Parts: sequence; structure tokens; C-alpha cells
Amino acid sequence: MRRAGFTLLEAAVSLAIIGIVAIGALEAFAAESRAARQARLATPAVAVAAEQLARLELLDASRLTALPDSLRAGRMNDGGESYEWRASVARVAQEPDLFSLHVEVRWVAGSYALTTRAYRPMPAGSR
Repeated sequence: MRRAGFTLLEAAVSLAIIGIVAIGALEAFAAESRAARQARLATPAVAVAAEQLARLELLDASRLTALPDSLRAGRMNDGGESYEWRASVARVAQEPDLFSLHVEVRWVAGSYALTTRAYRPMPAGSR
């Protein structure tokens, strides 16, 4: 006797396989959506950190040793998200003309930091 079509067991197994594949696909979509949101929030933070670090790199040694408040900290709002940044400058140990420049940007979902060094010789009479 020949049978045509699927049995109930075959149909249940195929539905279970389709369900498992669908759950995996939905989890992958959710993970991609979270990553895209994080990237969307981090992009302005990266730009702010790069801009503030570039401003610090333009300063001479006397301004780096007494960093103005306007360059030390600030806040930016971008599309409902608030970003706060803080900058710091420190002399590198045993290198009197070398400064470590650091900028950190924070927002509700995370933070981003940039650090570099700048060589700024002090004028001969100020040492």
C-alpha cells in the first residue's frame, strides 16, 4: 500500500525544525539591532573625543600646564542623548617636555576614551 503526503509525526518534526530556525534568526536580528543602536550612540562620542583631543593638541606648554576650564569639561546634547566629556593633561614622568593628553566621553549607555602624547618644550627662561 502506497501512502501519499506526510504523517502527523513528520509534520510535527518539520514544524519544530522551522521553529528552531526562526528563533535563531530572530535572535540574530535582535543582536544586530542592539549593535546598530550602540554604534549609533557611540558615533557622536567618538567625534567629540577626537575634537576635544585635537583642541588639546593645539595648546602650547604653558596652556597645557594650566588647562582652561572650557577645555577641561563640557556637555553636548545630540538628538535626545546627552554626552559629557572630561579632559586631563599630565606630565610624563622623567620627560619634562612630554605631556599625556586624555579625553573621556560618557553617555548613559557607555563611554569612550582617547589618549595621546604631545611634545611641547618649555621656553628656556621658564624652567
